[in-house]
Amino acid sequence: MEHGQLLYDIGIAIITATLSGLVAYWLHQPILLGYLLAGALIGPQVFEVVHEPESIEIISEIGLILLLFIIGLELNVKKLLASGKQLLVTGFGQFLICVGLGCALFSIMGFPILGAKNDGLYLAIMCALSSTAIVVKLLYDKAELDTLPGRITLGVLVVQDIYAIFVLAFQPNLADPSIAPIAKAMFFTVALLVGGFLFSKYALRWVFTSIAKNSEMVLAVSIGWCSAVAATASALNLSKEMGALVAGVSIAAFPYSIHVTAKTLPLRDFFLTLFFVSLGMKITAPSWDMVVPVSIVVTFVIASRFMSVYPLALATGAGRRASFVASLNLAQVSEFSLVIATLGLNTFHHIEARTMAIVLYAMAIMAVLSSYAIRFSHPLFLLFEKYIVRAKPGAQASLTEDEAMTHDIVLLGFHRGARALVEALARSHPDFLKRLLVIDFNPVTLEELKNRGIHAVFGDISSMETLEHAHLKHAKVIVSTIPDILLKGVDNHALVRMSKAIAPHAHVVATADDGTHEQRLRQDGAHYVIRPHDLAGERLAVLLTDASWFGDAQEKIVG
Repeated sequence: MEHGQLLYDIGIAIITATLSGLVAYWLHQPILLGYLLAGALIGPQVFEVVHEPESIEIISEIGLILLLFIIGLELNVKKLLASGKQLLVTGFGQFLICVGLGCALFSIMGFPILGAKNDGLYLAIMCALSSTAIVVKLLYDKAELDTLPGRITLGVLVVQDIYAIFVLAFQPNLADPSIAPIAKAMFFTVALLVGGFLFSKYALRWVFTSIAKNSEMVLAVSIGWCSAVAATASALNLSKEMGALVAGVSIAAFPYSIHVTAKTLPLRDFFLTLFFVSLGMKITAPSWDMVVPVSIVVTFVIASRFMSVYPLALATGAGRRASFVASLNLAQVSEFSLVIATLGLNTFHHIEARTMAIVLYAMAIMAVLSSYAIRFSHPLFLLFEKYIVRAKPGAQASLTEDEAMTHDIVLLGFHRGARALVEALARSHPDFLKRLLVIDFNPVTLEELKNRGIHAVFGDISSMETLEHAHLKHAKVIVSTIPDILLKGVDNHALVRMSKAIAPHAHVVATADDGTHEQRLRQDGAHYVIRPHDLAGERLAVLLTDASWFGDAQEKIVG
């Protein structure tokens, strides 16, 4: 391989990936699709611009190892174990159910499960894993990471990463799944994890503390640690990729992991681009015989999430909406699946190139579908309730008319603003808590309020029927503390109008983003409008002018 040719191929790959990524971004599509398209264009199936694709694969393997290292850094096992029954049951059960369903389906389709070729088993495993990159990005954009469906989704993604560690450990023996090699791989995996954790605790902690102010050394030590564990894994007949994942996991629980992540992300992203471009080069030209298997895989991924996540989350008390949205959030194929497929095709020769192509096409289709599904999850849930479950929104709201008359302060939704209001009332006017009525569709929140002695009912505040069923007509004060960006299927204007229509004599409090928004809400009938940013600004102004931070006055504590 000539060095000049290698640099030429890398340059072509990066330029094409950048242009294709820009097009994907401008079209509001996942950038990952742009990278895959770039690889397909410069690969042997289309223009054949890259003459030595093997050279790109060598560089892309570095990106793959760094990807798994970063995934390991973000996998905090302590936080996972502290997540409670809901996330643990849903997370660990989802993967097993999906793999079982997948093995049954793909064996019927003629894909082998056991033997020299394991295409069916690989497809089952790959379809059971969801895309962390796509899901986290979309939930972050929607500000839903801290919601109940968001927490369930993230919990399942973390557990999937744990399963992936064992898949990578067992992968060399999938073609011959005898007990001895698997037990040996399991032993070496646990030994690698324990050894890495102990070394991180007693040696790396001191090293990173001593070099924290030097970015170059933080990056160098991070890459060195990743390379050392990956090489150790290879020496133990485990995959280098699994070693990189263990390297990240072993330091994820320590404070310096955040620093390491920040320094390695830019380098990882560069090599990761080449990884997805190299995958795109392997995409075979589409043919009619691919339509049926790809369609079945796409359908199976969606169906399997609702056959696993939905019932498990519902059984642990998450509620229909949270269970539905979490299932929808996880309905795509993971980048990790491409890692497993790449190793299965090129390293272990467990699968055919056609299986890799099926996964690539399914992943691309699911990435697009998922971006829209997550964006419109609430309207999709309402359709699910209406036509599938045939349940009326708010039908679970349990409140008699006499009770409604004694709970005359109604909170529409219970997010951070309402929570802060309850805490303030508990400190200053605890007797007012008995007058509160909270309407929310988060079962965990409702249980928490019930334990505090605050009356709360399940219901969708965007539904007029819910508000009527909760006897809102008896309310004296109706409060909406949730900003429009966090409301689903409704906004503060609609809440004010519905509240005034049902309870015309009630005092309505709404939340606005700015002065113009406030004027519109007042025109709708709001008696008082909260502007959180302005309140924060006024509070900070008092703090800055009263505190003794400038050395010319005695410090005052602002309560």
